[in-house]
Amino acid sequence: MSKEIVVVIDFGHGLPDPGAVKYGQEYQYAASIGREIAKRLPDNVKVIFTRTSDKALNEDKGQDLAARCAISNKSGATIFVSIHLNAGGGTGYETLVYSPNEEANIVHEEIKKVLDQYGITDRKIKVRKDLAVLKGTNATALLLEMGFIDNKKDMELLNNQTYFNALCQATADGIAKAVGVASKTTKAAATIPGKYRVFTGVFDSKESAEEAAALIKEKVGLNPFIRKEE
Repeated sequence: MSKEIVVVIDFGHGLPDPGAVKYGQEYQYAASIGREIAKRLPDNVKVIFTRTSDKALNEDKGQDLAARCAISNKSGATIFVSIHLNAGGGTGYETLVYSPNEEANIVHEEIKKVLDQYGITDRKIKVRKDLAVLKGTNATALLLEMGFIDNKKDMELLNNQTYFNALCQATADGIAKAVGVASKTTKAAATIPGKYRVFTGVFDSKESAEEAAALIKEKVGLNPFIRKEE
């Protein structure tokens, strides 16, 4: 019997500690991103959240961090992923680890595809020995700084639904690959073979057909052709 794959997703911070603040509050964005990543993980991965409300696990910071590690360790997690937003006047994305590891390389590489597509600064993978959730977890632990909450452009991107979805999907795909399972996107592609043609219908006038074709081109980016019906 194969071992259950458990992914622990940790939403950084939690009230009364909101984390970093400026163009939003870190604890809220961390939860939003983490939940979206979880939705995009394959069904054969068990996801455990360290917190499920806006509140931290303990008002004492040290006990809160210890409780997060304990949840992961008790679950026998395959990988622990903590979601955060950075601050301090910088820009871009980075992956933090206790020590170099292959899982971090895999996840970071998937996310980098989105960073490159949107021209976002890749701050690379950095070793941090001082972070409690990285050193206190038995599982391979990653802390993902998804952008700078005090950088207006970073936050405008995170508030852009297209970018937000792409970032969360890339993170989920990276996690799936790191734990050795096919991502949902890969499975979907594998179960829908072949090519498909889209027909939009028949119109009473050439003008109506041209209007529909122009709308498709504008919204979808395709160039439909118009054929006169005999």
